Amino acid sequence: MKFEKKDSSACVVALQIKAEAAEVADVYKSVLAAFMREAVIPGFRKGKVPLNIIKQKFQQEIARECEQRCFGKFYQEALKESAIEAVNLQNVTDVLFTPETGFSCTALVEVKPEFSLPKYKKLAIKAGDTQVTDEQVEERVESFRKAFAKFEDAKADDGSVVGAGDFVEIDYSGALDIKARTPLSEVVPDQKAVCGANDFWLQVEDGRFLPEILEAIKGMKIGETKDDVKVKFPKDNAPEALKGKKCVYTVTVKAFRRRQLPDDAAFAEAAKVESLDALRKQFREQMEKDAVAAEAENLKNQAIELLLKKADFEVPPSLVRRQTSSYLEDLAQRAQYTGMTAEYIEKNRDKILADAESNATRQVRLSYILLGIAAEEKIEASDADVNAGLEKMAAGSNGKVTAADLLKQLVENGQVALYKEQIRAEKALDLVVAEAKK
Repeated sequence: MKFEKKDSSACVVALQIKAEAAEVADVYKSVLAAFMREAVIPGFRKGKVPLNIIKQKFQQEIARECEQRCFGKFYQEALKESAIEAVNLQNVTDVLFTPETGFSCTALVEVKPEFSLPKYKKLAIKAGDTQVTDEQVEERVESFRKAFAKFEDAKADDGSVVGAGDFVEIDYSGALDIKARTPLSEVVPDQKAVCGANDFWLQVEDGRFLPEILEAIKGMKIGETKDDVKVKFPKDNAPEALKGKKCVYTVTVKAFRRRQLPDDAAFAEAAKVESLDALRKQFREQMEKDAVAAEAENLKNQAIELLLKKADFEVPPSLVRRQTSSYLEDLAQRAQYTGMTAEYIEKNRDKILADAESNATRQVRLSYILLGIAAEEKIEASDADVNAGLEKMAAGSNGKVTAADLLKQLVENGQVALYKEQIRAEKALDLVVAEAKK
């Protein structure tokens, strides 16, 4: 068997394989024997069909079977002798088999990329602040206090005005161009929430509605109307016809329910804590843990960006496709919970696909870099590391699975080696961060 290796493109090698007639003789004989045993032809008993009839009747089938067997045999031999680390068999072309001339083909093989490992020690990364201030704790406490608020109906004759956190019922309608006042219902008729509504309830909290309207209704009384509430839509996140446009709204307050926050004693009782100081302590401890975790993630992200910046190389297309597919599956699942509509996805399809492929390429490239560092530093993943990782994953499942369940899945799916590679990559990143200049 002879082979010739040629670079086809980045991370793809064209492996031309040739085996002489003498080298395929055994394969040909074996295939003929199988056809003679199994062939069924009218007028002959099974296993007693003459060889010349077998060759004539099943010529194409015999050739295809010989091609498959020869490829399975000589492809593996060629990989071994050429020292090619195959990632994926992309395609097989120019396949030819005859018992007189032998077997030949060209295999397009995706291979691991060749690249220079970037400098990964003493990277300059900036450490953030993990200190939790009293003001931050107090803000968290007050935010939590709002969860126990009660609401009471305001009356038109008691002089009450709308305040932050209140629930308000309004009528509102919008118009494009402050002078022309073209009703938005004529400009974007399919965007009913933007155009206007009657008997619409909202809470006066940031992010709950158009910010200019939320601000305008603060201090209004029941029955009061404002017809000059100016709104400017952003250039990115807005209906196409309204991007960057100035509009004016008429808003009438019809009713509202005032938010009543509990006093300290009622708040502590509702929150089931001994005191607000005890609650502050709980929040501080959790916030400090969160800050440490966020800082660890921040340092890792900085290290990742520097590594990727220092090593730009092509990666196997099949791995990028696989990672892209995984990214899009995750996006589809998240869309169910974030309100991302099918219309939005279809409209932004090209950008979503481009971003997915870009992220996938970065992730595959990062994996090669980190595994390269792991090899350089002789970092291994032990069975104890595997068990520890699975225990952590199981702990985050709220009792849905155990570490033993996860290990069984890895074994059944043949992914233990892959999971160990993931652990080695994580250890390598930890090493890069630990040895960085902060």
